[in-house]
Amino acid sequence: MRFAERFRSVSREQTKDFGQVLCLAFLLGAYFTGRRWVLQAAILLLLINLVCPAVYRIFARVWFGLSILLGLVMSRVILTLVFVFLVTPVGIVRRLAGFDSLSLKKWKNGSSSVFKVRDHAFGPEDLNRPF
Repeated sequence: MRFAERFRSVSREQTKDFGQVLCLAFLLGAYFTGRRWVLQAAILLLLINLVCPAVYRIFARVWFGLSILLGLVMSRVILTLVFVFLVTPVGIVRRLAGFDSLSLKKWKNGSSSVFKVRDHAFGPEDLNRPF
C-alpha cells in the first residue's frame, strides 16, 4: 500500500485509538500540571470519543500519516547506522585478518573457475536432510 493510500484510509478503530491517546495526553497533563481545565478538557474529549469518534478522523489521518512517514525515515536511518557501525568494521577486520570468503584472490589471479566441483552421486538419503 502506498503512502497516500495509507494516509487516506483511517478506520473507525484508529480514530477511536487516536481519541483515547488524546484523552490520555490531557489526563497526564492534568496530573502533572494540576490544572482543572485540562482535566475538564480530557473528560470532554473522552465523551466526544465515546459518542462520535468520527470527529477525530482528520486528526487521526495526520497522526497516522506522520507515524508512517517517521517509520519510513527511521528504518532507513537505523539500517544505515547498523551498516556503518557494525557491518563495515567487521568487514575491515576480516580483510585485515586475511579472510577471503568469496575467493576473490583466486578469481583475480587465474583464468580458471573458482567454483567447487562436486562429484557426488545423489541418492535418496540426500533428500531426507537437504541442508
